[in-house]
Amino acid sequence: MHASFRRLVRIYIMILAACTVLVAGLAGFLQIRSFDHTLAQNQDLAVNRVGETIERYQNLTNDFATQLAATADDLANVDVFFHASLADYATYAIDHSQGSQYFFLPNEVTTLLIRYPMITKLRIQVPNSNETYVVTQKEKGGSLVREQQDITGFTLTAPLINSITLKNAGTLSLTFDPDYLRRDLTQLHTQAHLQVAVVSDTNRLLFHYVDSQVIASNERKVATTATKGSLQELLQSQAYQGRMEPLGTNNAVAVLVNSDAHRNQLWGLLAPILTLAAVMLGILILSLFLTFRRYQTQLTAMIQKMHQIGKGQLGERLAKTGNNDDLNVLATGVNDMLTEINQYVYQIYQLKIAQQDANMKALQAQINPHFMYNTLEYIRMAALDAGQRDLAQVVFSFASLLRNNTDQGPTATLGDELRFIEKYIYLYQVRYPKQLAYQIRVPDDLQQLVMPKFTLQPLVENYFVHGVNFARQDNAISITARHVGDHVEVAVINNGQSLSEAELLRVNQHIVQPIEGPPQSIGLQNVYARLAQFFGDSVALTLHRNAYGGITTTVVFRPRYQKGEEQHDRHDPGR
Repeated sequence: MHASFRRLVRIYIMILAACTVLVAGLAGFLQIRSFDHTLAQNQDLAVNRVGETIERYQNLTNDFATQLAATADDLANVDVFFHASLADYATYAIDHSQGSQYFFLPNEVTTLLIRYPMITKLRIQVPNSNETYVVTQKEKGGSLVREQQDITGFTLTAPLINSITLKNAGTLSLTFDPDYLRRDLTQLHTQAHLQVAVVSDTNRLLFHYVDSQVIASNERKVATTATKGSLQELLQSQAYQGRMEPLGTNNAVAVLVNSDAHRNQLWGLLAPILTLAAVMLGILILSLFLTFRRYQTQLTAMIQKMHQIGKGQLGERLAKTGNNDDLNVLATGVNDMLTEINQYVYQIYQLKIAQQDANMKALQAQINPHFMYNTLEYIRMAALDAGQRDLAQVVFSFASLLRNNTDQGPTATLGDELRFIEKYIYLYQVRYPKQLAYQIRVPDDLQQLVMPKFTLQPLVENYFVHGVNFARQDNAISITARHVGDHVEVAVINNGQSLSEAELLRVNQHIVQPIEGPPQSIGLQNVYARLAQFFGDSVALTLHRNAYGGITTTVVFRPRYQKGEEQHDRHDPGR
């Protein structure tokens, strides 16, 4: 008992654990899938926004370079700015503006910086000068600087092309404030160790964005790798995941996520789910143990008592404790059965002493069915407690058959007869579940029709004795009842072993013959005689072959009275 109970608890625990793991796994999978999907979307958005920004800034640089080198006069104007004093350049600009648009380089640059505040620095270099014209937001007039000016930071360049000779007449460099693009990327609200790097074709790091989760060492590693031109190799090494895409002809953008940090972040997402699943599983297992322990304690005590009772200690009784109604009902039933057994044993003992055999047999005839009903009911309850509902149904059907057999009443309703037959067929179907099917169809208004008891069951039994073949898989029997004018027709239809026309003629003639001699093979005769005695000359009982290859047994009679009238007739003999 203890082993079985522990095995049952283990099975429940395994089922709970499997369900919890399944739910936790599904939740974790959906969480990871959602996180990776969001990360992929953010990577796409980052690439798109960086690409759009770089393209816009590059177009701005190209447009201003084109403006400075629009004509040969404009290029000459720029060249004079580098080689003349500011006063001489101003005079030159005024002299050459007569009849054309006034072009003064510091004014053009100042206008550009005012219009585009994201430009932090402008530089112009020409081949025949060692100086660089440098302009910042703080010094919009700018100045010529002799020191070598290396291009650094978020700087885009464009050549000054002579429109006539198509030769390079200088270089324009615009340095942009990276905070504008960083603020744009920050709006993505990424918390996935995301880095975005923009590099030029000369391996110059133009722009580098990191979200709030990136640590300094990873930031430095990506920056250093970018200046070495090895970002693609870094992605292929699987230390980082992401992709690299070209931007125009001179630049490329890379989005990177550190693989270790990504895995740690995924574990961080899974940890609450796994913790919650473990806590819930622990609570469920604890609840299960507490619940079954109370049940086991009471059931164990009952089993111990049953062992004592089985050894002959009929004075023992099952204790009713706890709040388990099912076990208390079982204990009550067993105790009542034991009390009755003790009473019957005492009576039998007294009868044996007095040697009153006749009285003892009569008492046993009363004891045995009652004791058997209680015993079968106890078996049925035990089967239900053990989860064996099919066995419980078989025991119930068998007990109902016994109870019906011991009932001494001469009549029964058609509904009661058919319910008794259904239990009879059911017991066969339990033995041959795949070989037998049955159907019973009776209108509600015929359920209370009164007829002699055990008149239809022999017709069904006749099929199971002579017609059924359980080697087949399609055995079937159907029972129907219907009104035919002022008569009632009950048909028992089967697809079992058929009879020849000569055999059917002989059987139908034999049915209506009076019963004579010993009762051998007179089942159908007996049914016909009892029906004829009850319903009179309106009764007809015939057998004929049907379309299913079997035999149909038909009973036709005119109902004499309904159940209410029968009860009145019993109390009024003069009717």
